[in-house]
Amino acid sequence: MADLNKMDRTWLCSVLFMDIVNYSSQSVDMQMKWKQRFNGYLTEAIKDVPESERVMLDTGDGAAICFLGAPEAAMFAALQLCNSFVLDQREHQPGLSVRLGINLGPVKLVKDINGALNAIGDGINAGQRIMSFAADNKILVSQSFFEVVSRLSDDYKRMFQLKGVEKDKHIREHTVYHLLPPGTEKREQVLENAEGQAFPPTPERAIRVEAGPDPRAPQNRSMVWMVGGVGALVVLAALGAWRFFGSAAPPKPSTNAAPVAQSQASAPIPAPVAKVIEPTPEPPREKMPKAKAAPAPALPPPSKRESAAAPASAKAQAFYDQASRLLEEDKPDEAVRRFDDAIRASPDYVDAYVGRAEARRRLVQYELSLEDCNKIIRIKADDPRGYNCRGFARQLLKQYKQALPDFNEAIRLNPSFALAYDNRGSAYSGLQQYDRALQDYNQAIRLKPANALFHLKRAAAYLSLKQYDKAIQDYTQVIRAEPNNLKAYKERASAEEASGDKAGAAADLRRVQELRKDRRN
Repeated sequence: MADLNKMDRTWLCSVLFMDIVNYSSQSVDMQMKWKQRFNGYLTEAIKDVPESERVMLDTGDGAAICFLGAPEAAMFAALQLCNSFVLDQREHQPGLSVRLGINLGPVKLVKDINGALNAIGDGINAGQRIMSFAADNKILVSQSFFEVVSRLSDDYKRMFQLKGVEKDKHIREHTVYHLLPPGTEKREQVLENAEGQAFPPTPERAIRVEAGPDPRAPQNRSMVWMVGGVGALVVLAALGAWRFFGSAAPPKPSTNAAPVAQSQASAPIPAPVAKVIEPTPEPPREKMPKAKAAPAPALPPPSKRESAAAPASAKAQAFYDQASRLLEEDKPDEAVRRFDDAIRASPDYVDAYVGRAEARRRLVQYELSLEDCNKIIRIKADDPRGYNCRGFARQLLKQYKQALPDFNEAIRLNPSFALAYDNRGSAYSGLQQYDRALQDYNQAIRLKPANALFHLKRAAAYLSLKQYDKAIQDYTQVIRAEPNNLKAYKERASAEEASGDKAGAAADLRRVQELRKDRRN
């Protein structure tokens, strides 16, 4: 294309930036396999985009593509690529995980040292920053890209959901949006658990199924993750088994809140790099009570929890009950409207604000959820749920340091608030202060020993500290309670591989394949 040879032109283009997760920690042989598959998926995704309308840059552990024509071309390519990476994880061990980011900005075309076409400019730089904020196999887009593409079609606009404001290493703020496949806009949840990290790399919704027994654990009913499809796009969705409701009336204090962390926030817990050491005997695997697994966090009726600062009217309570049922049916958008009705009927109805905050979190409306949490605190400053709610919203926005004071206050008001300890531990994990995280996870487990999610998160902290035997023991506890928990098998396999137990790792990976096969059937 003649125009491409004019180096004096500034292009306003859409830049799709991709980065293969954990690429540098792999062997050269695995890097070559991953890059070969990655290049194949990339070629397929852009085959319909004319060569004259794109510039491809190889970044070593990923790629960047400048789309010089229609901006929606970058959107469709990213969605197809994301689907390919999700399928790759199902079909290969280990599978590809890739972060994707799209930005619309200025780019200058130049020749590199080898005479090949290259690109520089803020369009490229900001695209890389947007990509760095994304979870594994997720797509984030910049404010500039959203503002242009969302105005092209109402259907396009519904595919974007606000994530929030992120700061890069240069303290530059970026407003970012999630890009979701068509048809999943309202049901999709960000693949983040209470730690604000992917869980697993892509979201999966929880359901109850019957499955064959784990060779190391008794057969039982539990939550597993399932893959659903929308047209040609496969969407994974996740639903954490945690709640945001604890007793609002604190018992007599028994512990003191930990001091606020002073280090800067950093990335979520990294995946461990396998390291072979001398094999260690498998730790004792005591019987653990089965954790209750629900398809969605349900709101207890107001009569079983502390009432609001002002008594709610009968009309408000009726709307609240309807909203609670809608949440149980996983209809958060409808639940929000019923909570709105309850609040209009009784403006100081704390329970309704708590419920609406949860519904908004499910819709990835974190800023609106944060407003509800603030309202709870203004109405009833001694209710620990308000602080736990606000801390969790900040955690989902990856504001780990800002979340800590809220969790401290929730624990001060209710020293037996197990979920607040768990959430504070997750904030410390986000700050990579794993020793402090373990203290909080230990306390949460002492208060709620049957909560499998607490064990799963403590195991991740142990794994980050390379305490593989303890991580294996926690993963085993989870599997005893939830024999079909695919993530627990995958992570236990990683811990076993790192500890030298290759036979155990192979057995767990076989179980992962069996669960995936059952799920597809």
